[in-house]
Amino acid sequence: MLRRNWLPALLTAVLVTVGTGCGDECVDAFDCRNDNGQPDPGKEWTCNDGTCEQRDITQPPPPDAGTDAGTDAGTLCTDTAEGSGQDDGCTAEAPICNEGTACVQCVTNAHCSLTQVCSDTNTCVDSSVTTAPADTSAQLQAVVDATDGALAPALSITGAFVTARKPAVEGSSEPAGFFLQAEPNGPALFVSDATALGQVAVGDRVSLSVTEKATTTGVRIAQSVSDVTVISQGHPVQNLDTATPAGLKVDRSSASDLEAADTYESELIMLSGAIAGSSSGAGTGFLGFPITTAGETEAVSGIRLRLPLALVSELGVEDTCQFTLNAGPVWRFNTTSQPSAFEASQLTLSNCPAPKLSSATASSATQVVVVFSRPLDAGSVQAADFSIPDLQVDSVTVDGNRVTLTTAAQTSGQAYELTVTGVTDRLGKDIDTTANTAQFSGFIPPSLIINEVDYDNQGTDNAEFVEIYNVGTEAVTLSDVRLLFVNGAGTATSTPYTTIALDSVVDADGNAVTSLAPGGYLVVGATSVLGTLPATALRQTITPATNAIQNGPDGIGLLNFTTGRLLDSVFYGTGGNSAFTVPTSGGDASLNFAEGNRAPTDSGAASSSIQRLPNGTDTNNNGADFMLNATATSPGAANTAP
Repeated sequence: MLRRNWLPALLTAVLVTVGTGCGDECVDAFDCRNDNGQPDPGKEWTCNDGTCEQRDITQPPPPDAGTDAGTDAGTLCTDTAEGSGQDDGCTAEAPICNEGTACVQCVTNAHCSLTQVCSDTNTCVDSSVTTAPADTSAQLQAVVDATDGALAPALSITGAFVTARKPAVEGSSEPAGFFLQAEPNGPALFVSDATALGQVAVGDRVSLSVTEKATTTGVRIAQSVSDVTVISQGHPVQNLDTATPAGLKVDRSSASDLEAADTYESELIMLSGAIAGSSSGAGTGFLGFPITTAGETEAVSGIRLRLPLALVSELGVEDTCQFTLNAGPVWRFNTTSQPSAFEASQLTLSNCPAPKLSSATASSATQVVVVFSRPLDAGSVQAADFSIPDLQVDSVTVDGNRVTLTTAAQTSGQAYELTVTGVTDRLGKDIDTTANTAQFSGFIPPSLIINEVDYDNQGTDNAEFVEIYNVGTEAVTLSDVRLLFVNGAGTATSTPYTTIALDSVVDADGNAVTSLAPGGYLVVGATSVLGTLPATALRQTITPATNAIQNGPDGIGLLNFTTGRLLDSVFYGTGGNSAFTVPTSGGDASLNFAEGNRAPTDSGAASSSIQRLPNGTDTNNNGADFMLNATATSPGAANTAP
């Protein structure tokens, strides 16, 4: 059998090897392409049962757009900007693109409604808190309505949200704390317990017990709390109540009753409007600005935008600026509502006045301090922007609204004129070309010194004074000089306990005087002292009338407010801190009030003071320059040894 059939098999093998030679016969698609050329558009050659055929090209199915929440491999969706809503490639049911691969309902609690949390399977599920938000609001209101003092039993709050934090503000004695709220329209409550503050963050859902309640300037405060439990974190509390997901912040720009302090106390709000006048004090460390909004079209005394001094300086808040309080609580001062921001991210400014050149002052023989009305964009400031005829400007340093120029050596006392062009503020607004010049004199070494101090009287301290002496040969303008008093029990971040601007100086006849002549004396003291001064001495009343100057360890300084330079200082008493944070026109400056060793201590005797002896001696060493004169004070006249 094998021998008889070998020839046909061999012939078949030969034919397969060399090809059929016929356009319609094939072994594979390669034969069809060789024999018939390129297929028609959209077609491809196939070999079916030895016959060439053209068939439509079939494309593989594309991956889906990720609507199946990531069951396919590969990148199915694209993250978009935070808070923009639905990510690219996702659906309303699963709007979040998780790590660029899977569309899910949530990744964090911020993607869910306030009463939900994001589960391990990336879906929003009901929170473990069973207390309804309306019931939590009733608990908050119960604390607001409670009588001040210890609460027995304690009042429980379950499932409230931390909406904002109130940090400690430099110079202010107001407590730090946080705000609680459960529903967009309140009520809300401020909690000042320091231990609790360290346990919570904005967006936390918490339960706690209030053990003590207080009221300060109208603000109802949970002063002490216990049993603080953070149930869940990262909830979208600072979203608008109309957003998706909805938060607790309400836009009150159209409200016409913002001055109703009881209505909005401690609530989280958004507010847009305009600064409508000059600021005024709003408690130590704060300023309050009158405002107008869509709902409050005229500035009224019952509403103030309240900001820390440091924030006002950082942002350059001033009259006519438009603002948006992005998310801030409503503080209050008795019947005055005070929508508040505590950090730059909470407040957005626009359409502020163009920056103006306020002043230029030589702070040394090769430096000039230039102060502007608004903080500048540091990137816009170049040495070439500052032109001073006859004086080369080599470099510039920017700090907020203050620019320090390094110059060639100035001629002492020579009049110079500075012109500034090209700089912009932090909002990108160009300098006002109608207010871009200033005059200054070449550096004159400081000549004002603190010559004598009586800070401790016998019995009641009602005869205290500080004597200032001009040891130079030129009159010194006083309008930019501040007399500072600092407490040695403070820290390096403490500010002066009293600041006196020398703007109410008079002569013996009561005439206003703005400069101190060479060799002249100025006494800032109690009225009982001013009435005994020599007729040639200038004078200004110190306040308060008694115990105005602390007994030590403490310090006193003379500050050039524009340059931030401490012209002279004396520190007396043992121990304590001598470095302090001092507000200046260009922002806070860290200054040390100690010159060498400490001055001696005042004895407190009827006629005793610490004095520079010989009169006017200044070697920059308080311990060597000052002596205790236990027998004779000499306000307004030269010091003489006992």
